[in-house]
Amino acid sequence: MKRGIQGTIVMIMMLTGFACSSNKAEIKGIVSGGADKTLTLERLDVNRTTLIDSVLIRKDDSFSIKTQLDEAELFVIKNQEGEIINLLLSPGEDIRLSTDNNSFGTDYQVNGSDESEGIRLLVDHLNQTRHELDSLLLLVDSIEDPENPQMGLIRSAYAQTIIKQKRFTIKYLIEHMTSLSSVYALYQKYDEQSMILGSESDLQYFKTVADSLEQVYPNSSLTKSLRADIEQKEREYLAEIKLNQLLEMADEESGFLKLTIPDREGVEISLSSLKGKVILVTFWASRSKESIKALLQLQSTYKKYHSSGFEIYAISLDNNKINWMKSIDFNEFEWINVSELSFPESRASLLYNVSAVPTTFLVNREGDIVAKNLFGRNLETWLDNII
Repeated sequence: MKRGIQGTIVMIMMLTGFACSSNKAEIKGIVSGGADKTLTLERLDVNRTTLIDSVLIRKDDSFSIKTQLDEAELFVIKNQEGEIINLLLSPGEDIRLSTDNNSFGTDYQVNGSDESEGIRLLVDHLNQTRHELDSLLLLVDSIEDPENPQMGLIRSAYAQTIIKQKRFTIKYLIEHMTSLSSVYALYQKYDEQSMILGSESDLQYFKTVADSLEQVYPNSSLTKSLRADIEQKEREYLAEIKLNQLLEMADEESGFLKLTIPDREGVEISLSSLKGKVILVTFWASRSKESIKALLQLQSTYKKYHSSGFEIYAISLDNNKINWMKSIDFNEFEWINVSELSFPESRASLLYNVSAVPTTFLVNREGDIVAKNLFGRNLETWLDNII
C-alpha cells in the first residue's frame, strides 16, 4: 500500500514537472560585441510593455532568458541603448537569436519560431521603407527652389512608397489573419506619430483581425486588448494624422487594376467605374459546377448588402457566349456579368493571377484588394466591417 502511494506521488510530480516545462519558453542567442551588457525581456501589449526579466550578456557574447507562458504572447528584447527585437513566443518554444550589438534590432536572425520570423520580415520591410522615405526627404532638403519640377516627382515617389508599404502590410494581414503576429502588423509605425494603418478607414482591418482571432484565441489577453483598443478608437478617433495627409497626395492613383470587359450586350464596363463601392471581383465559368454553386451561394449576400454599396463584378472565363448567357439566365445572376469570351486566353485572369475557378477578390471603396476567396459568413463578416 505504501509503495503504491509513493508511486502515485512520483507520478504526480512527474506530470507537474512536465506541465511546468511545457509552459516555459527559452530564448538563447549571441550578441556579437555585447559582452557584459544588459538585456531586458518585456511583454508587449497593445498600448504598453511590462518588464519580465533582465540578464547580463556573458563574456562569450551569449545569453539565455527563460519565461513562463500560458499562451502565445508578444515580447521585446531590449539592449542598454533602447534598441529592440520583437518576438512572438509560444509555450514550449526554444528560440535561437543572433545579432550584432551595433545593428541590434535592425539586422538579426531568429530560429525556432515561425511567428517570430514573420515579425522579423515585417520589421525588415518597414526598415527598408523608412530608408527610402529618409532618402527622399534628403533630396527635398537639397533643393532650394520649392518650384523646382523635381519637387513634384519627389512628392509622388514619397506617396507611392507609403502606398507600397501599406499594401505590403495588408497582404500580410490577409495571409496571417489567424496569427497573433497580425496584431503586431496592425500597430507598426513609420515614426512615433504615424502608423502604417493610421487612417480612420483602416479601422476595418483592426476589426477583421479581431473577429478572426476571437475565433482562434478567444481567451488571449492580446486578443482582448485588441478589441478594447478598437472600441477606444471608435470613441475617440483622431480626424486626421500625418499619414492620411501623405496618402491624399496620391489621390489620383487608383488601386484598381485597369480592366474593361464587355457585358452580354457588348457594353464595356470598367472596374474603375465602380470606385466608391465595395466590390467582389469573381472569376467563374459556366462549365464549372463548383463555381456555379459558389455563385448561387453569393445571391443571398448580394441581396443583403447591394443597397449598402456592395457590387459583384463577375468575370466568366468562357469562350461560348450562348452557354455563358444561358447560365446567367437560368441561375438568375443579377449582378454585373462580363466576359472576354476568349478562354483560355484571358487578360483578366492574367492580371489577377487566377489559375482556378471559383476565385474571388474583395476590393474596398478605395480600390485596394483586402481579401481573397471569401464566401458565406466569412464574406459577410468582412462586409460588415468595410461597408
